[in-house]
Amino acid sequence: MNFPELKENLTIVIADAPTLQGIRQRVQHLALRFAKILAGRNGRLLYIDEPGNIVTVFFSPEKPLCNLWRWMSGPKIEPETRICRFVPPAGLPFAYQSKFINAWNHAGYRLGLGRSFKKNDDPVVLIVCNVLGLGWLGKFGEDAVIYDCADEISEFRQAKINRGAVLKQERELIGRVDALVTTSKTLYESKSKFLKSGGKARLIRNAAEIEHFQKAFELRGSRPEDLFQLKKPIVGFYGFLAEWLDWPLIEKVVKDGKEFDWVFIGPTTRNLSDLEKLPNCLILGKKPYGLLPEYLANFACAHIPFDRTPLTVHVNPVKVYEYLAGGVPVVATHLPELEAFGDVCALTNDPDEYLEEIRKAVKSDSPEKRQARFERVKRETWDARVEEYCKLINELI
Repeated sequence: MNFPELKENLTIVIADAPTLQGIRQRVQHLALRFAKILAGRNGRLLYIDEPGNIVTVFFSPEKPLCNLWRWMSGPKIEPETRICRFVPPAGLPFAYQSKFINAWNHAGYRLGLGRSFKKNDDPVVLIVCNVLGLGWLGKFGEDAVIYDCADEISEFRQAKINRGAVLKQERELIGRVDALVTTSKTLYESKSKFLKSGGKARLIRNAAEIEHFQKAFELRGSRPEDLFQLKKPIVGFYGFLAEWLDWPLIEKVVKDGKEFDWVFIGPTTRNLSDLEKLPNCLILGKKPYGLLPEYLANFACAHIPFDRTPLTVHVNPVKVYEYLAGGVPVVATHLPELEAFGDVCALTNDPDEYLEEIRKAVKSDSPEKRQARFERVKRETWDARVEEYCKLINELI
């Protein structure tokens, strides 16, 4: 991919982002590619984790207890990626709801960052990932600010404590940034109207590392050790095992779909003991990103059992691109962003129909259909998305 050239000596700051070494999500994919581009232009990328707060560090696998003191070592350049990463100190809770607490936390974050990042005459672009980004505005002498909006942030469990306050902060953020990037059409339509005069809006959807997940084709026949004991066709899911999944649907299809082994991969804070007791259900926890194609290669069918809620109707699931890149049949609950994949995915919210679609998909699968699924997404790459992003950055500065 030949990216549009960015300015020499450009700094991109990605702030309040998901943990860089956590489950590989949109922001991490973007950061890895920006870092490569900037390295060839004498630029730099500063990646600032959203560290959680002094409560969440005691139970969140993605924001661990060590976030209370990791900031003391300052920003660190990761040799492999050339990303300069900083994990601020865990802050006070309720920053999503309180502009004052958010500002207080970020004053502490900036002190922790110290003088290791100092603004000079070179251009700076700040990309913020949620409403907490309000606390970083103006802290880097940035030339442009982009809000990368991948979710309806006000519908997360923590935000619902005071949804109105969260929405108010988000609208203020949108009104102050230079550009809004959304991952779905519904987010674009609901958020872009709050942009300031002259602000730019772009729809830049999610994607996949196509070549990485394409490995599932050649890995068919190999099997990870923890799948050795399974004898039935595997119906698989990987990702966060979180509240936005339709757990009643999952429990029903696992109980009724006794002819399948159901495998779930990913971290969770939920109690899944009832599901684990079922003889045809295997919950494996988080697996390294590099191993996911081997697990995907063993799926007779992959599925996306998202609950249809005000949160998920705005989601553009990364995993649909990844599943299809591996050629695997996909069954999912009906989400607006998945309608475009109706030719290669079965969509239904009814548990009985959901299970029946899985049965059909497994029974009718073929090498030709697997290739057709890959062809459907082979151009939906993160490189292509970053090319769109680079064009936007060039417009802004």
